[in-house]
Amino acid sequence: MQPNQLNPAQQEYANSVTPPKSKKAALVSTQSHLNFAEVRDGVVIMRDGSLRMIVMCSPTNYDLKSGGEKEAIEFAYQGFLNGLHFPIQICIQSRKIDLDGYLDKLDQMMADQPNPLLAELMEDYIFNVRDLLNVANIMDKKFFVVVPYYVIEEAKGNVFKQIAGTLGGPKDVSQTDQQFAQRKSELVLRTNMVAQGLAGIGVRAAVLKTQEVIELYYGSYNVDESQNQALVDTGGMTTSAVARDGAPAGPYTPQPKEQEPPDLYAAAKQQAPPGGTN
Repeated sequence: MQPNQLNPAQQEYANSVTPPKSKKAALVSTQSHLNFAEVRDGVVIMRDGSLRMIVMCSPTNYDLKSGGEKEAIEFAYQGFLNGLHFPIQICIQSRKIDLDGYLDKLDQMMADQPNPLLAELMEDYIFNVRDLLNVANIMDKKFFVVVPYYVIEEAKGNVFKQIAGTLGGPKDVSQTDQQFAQRKSELVLRTNMVAQGLAGIGVRAAVLKTQEVIELYYGSYNVDESQNQALVDTGGMTTSAVARDGAPAGPYTPQPKEQEPPDLYAAAKQQAPPGGTN
């Protein structure tokens, strides 16, 4: 046997431990697994070129309404849905409220309380809150309506290219600033329609701004981390950003911010004529 020669058993073990270089999977950025490509001017730009705007809605306690109020809400909601010529998505986000920091602060205040009577009342309150947390989960619910704008593109190339693109996975669809501005204006009109329809039901609506949209995605993808670590202001980020096309990372340069959409419910309320009879 030659000095550098391996027997069949050793060669089989070496092949199983060290795979061929051609079979090594290429490193893929986490960003490639997200369905959206960018958040700009309060608009979520999806990878297929379509746009989304997210409207945060105030809750209403339907069970406490009277029979007539419930019937009015149902008819208003029915009219709201029938008046839409585009689909919407209703999302409910439930998160468990972490009150450990709040209770620790109360413990410190109780220890520093010079009045024995107030300290005893605070102790009873803290005990009741801790006992409630042991038997039930206190949840915080937020309600959102996602308004989409889909981009319809004509199929290009022959059938074989289309099949190859389908098997290769989704690719980012680029768009010019002019196209984005036109599509955004149409999306704002749709969002206004949704906000006005919700106002007719008695639900207040506010469009999320860029920072609020990013915080919503951050809390959705990082549930545990978002409870203990808040997201910094994205406008002040200067770290490197990874491009999807495989280009080398470069410094992040935020684009000039446009004026964010205001609270649509408040704007509609200001534009409404004053009440009274003519």
